Amino acid sequence: MSLPAELSFLKEYLTETSETFTTAIWLINDFDEPVWLYSLGFNKPKKIDWGVQLHDKSLLTAPPHAELLKGIKHFLILSTRTFGVYLSETNDIKGQQRKLFSYACHIIDLLLLNSKRYDLATHGLAGLTEGNLKEILEKIASDSVLSESIYDWSTRLRLFCIELINQTDKSKIMEALASVPGLATINEPEEDCDLSELPESFILMAKGALYVNNYYIRHSLFGWSPNTILLSEKIYHNTIWGRTNAKPTPEILCYSDSEIPYRREYEGIRVTTGKRGQLNSSMYGDYRNTLYHLGVLHELNLPAPPVIALVEADKFTPPSTPLGRHRTLPTQLVFSCLRNAINFHYNYGKTLTNEICRIALHCKSNNIEPTSLSESDFQNIITRNSLDLGIRSLGLSVKKQGAGIYKKPYKLKKHDYFIKLRENFGLIELIRVYIGAVQFVVGTLTARRVSELIGLNTNSCVDTTRQWIMFHNAKSTRRIGGLRKFTARPVEPIAVEMMESLARMQKILKRLGLLKNTTKLFASPGLKGTLIFINSSKSNYNTNLDFFCDYFETPLTGTKRSYIRQHQLRRFFAMLFFYSKSFGHLDTLRWMLAHTDASHVWHYITETTDGAVLQSAKAHYVADMLQSGAGNSFSELTTLLTTRYGTDDFRLIASEDLEDYIYELLCDGMIEIEPEFFTDEHGETFKIITKVKRYHEQ
Repeated sequence: MSLPAELSFLKEYLTETSETFTTAIWLINDFDEPVWLYSLGFNKPKKIDWGVQLHDKSLLTAPPHAELLKGIKHFLILSTRTFGVYLSETNDIKGQQRKLFSYACHIIDLLLLNSKRYDLATHGLAGLTEGNLKEILEKIASDSVLSESIYDWSTRLRLFCIELINQTDKSKIMEALASVPGLATINEPEEDCDLSELPESFILMAKGALYVNNYYIRHSLFGWSPNTILLSEKIYHNTIWGRTNAKPTPEILCYSDSEIPYRREYEGIRVTTGKRGQLNSSMYGDYRNTLYHLGVLHELNLPAPPVIALVEADKFTPPSTPLGRHRTLPTQLVFSCLRNAINFHYNYGKTLTNEICRIALHCKSNNIEPTSLSESDFQNIITRNSLDLGIRSLGLSVKKQGAGIYKKPYKLKKHDYFIKLRENFGLIELIRVYIGAVQFVVGTLTARRVSELIGLNTNSCVDTTRQWIMFHNAKSTRRIGGLRKFTARPVEPIAVEMMESLARMQKILKRLGLLKNTTKLFASPGLKGTLIFINSSKSNYNTNLDFFCDYFETPLTGTKRSYIRQHQLRRFFAMLFFYSKSFGHLDTLRWMLAHTDASHVWHYITETTDGAVLQSAKAHYVADMLQSGAGNSFSELTTLLTTRYGTDDFRLIASEDLEDYIYELLCDGMIEIEPEFFTDEHGETFKIITKVKRYHEQ
């Protein structure tokens, strides 16, 4: 029916249901095509090839599977629509629709990857039982990293590498490992991963096999990394989404063919305990709602899971599993690092940023590259103060391109590299230490998420009064098309001063023409000496913190070093409140927050810190108090713990075990740990109390 423009709003009511679900504003070609072209605000259309193979070797596009294919196609289209008074497409094509589209594709891929288990070739979607639907939801919720929960990326990549090694000529693998610079070196991953648990011999053989079979591509951070899109095409050939989308870079399989600085002096102490957490409840709810849309297929007279199965699945919430948590930083370590960072700023911050600008000005005036400077030329440009500090070179890993004394990077052994770092030999490395120091101070005093700090804009991170830090709230995107709220929080003058120092450096470099534009506040100069700033990223942010920790030699445990992460600083921020009773005063927190009353401080902490971080801080504090002999202050909890452990001497219990159990009780709602505020002759104060709401079933 053709409606006049003034009556076009009736189209949704008059369109046949089956016709409604054959079109979408993102679908470019016809519903019945075996290969769809679609665009969700992309620069060029993408493809979905429906000709995937089921477990019986037949194709999804084969005539016997016509109803199955039709149902899956309808499901994908209807999943990008919202259901209210009438059916309509979501308004935000670049936000909500793209998200819902990917969720539906993930569910379709799970069905295809498990087509044998669900016998899709024989029973189609109608064969999915209540147990199958709950299993799908449980699988999705099992890991916060979707590439692991849905695609089992680490496991499937490992199996692929085993097969690739077996199929590849071993002599060619050994030849590659012997002849390609860096290939036979194993990187220490930034975070724990399944592959890092494998023997080094396997990792080396896997890298050699990947190299021989042309699976490596250039990577801006690691030099060369496995091409995860090419690997996905092989590993997930029987999916519609997984095979065309990149997966997380397996850092342990990366290599560099040029001499780059060592990332760390020592292996890092694990910053987390346990495994990654489950998918957050909000995203899980979105996936569950998407799966429920399979029920609309009943209205189209197409095979679909039984209604009762869908209803029960829509009520399903997977059982929770113990979450991994960031390890607690010793209070004295944080205070020591805070002192070192602030002293470094006052002693060297201005000198270092001025020297970078001085080098840039000299090179701009003489139309030369910084890497063309000889060491003697470099030393003639910098000031006497910098020479007295020990600076002798642009950087420890600078590759000379011109006629300077050095035409290759310094070939320092790891031990010597970090000695030179602490001797202040390289200017760029010191700048990275300084940026790490600023990150540490700002991160400690603001307790913001790392994603919020990474996103700080050089020109707008501090308000005009110099009292507020301005950032995009990382947890404020729901129902607003993916846009984050711009939020302000109070910040201490020392943090503002340090942030402004980095901003000043970027603004001068921009005026000199070395930077096209100022960028994110924690962008950092590349270590190769071009003075091109690498934009802020989590990896780059953590590298700066690593430089800071190695420079100031944070404590070793055996042969491992404490490399501090922002999430630990957020937890420390909350812990300060609890430990302030031990210190006797709230002076430290009041200084940080500019609040006078303890209740005001607590209000700010609960507003700023998410539940998991706060619960973890509570658990650590109470466990520490119990092990130090303060059990009388927590009598009900002491009784509960004595029942579990068979002793009231909590010094006999491993601290992490005790903390984990208290954390579990908090998360399950069986106990509460809260401050109780009151006023005495010294003003407002508080005490920490615990309440046992119900006893844990043993």
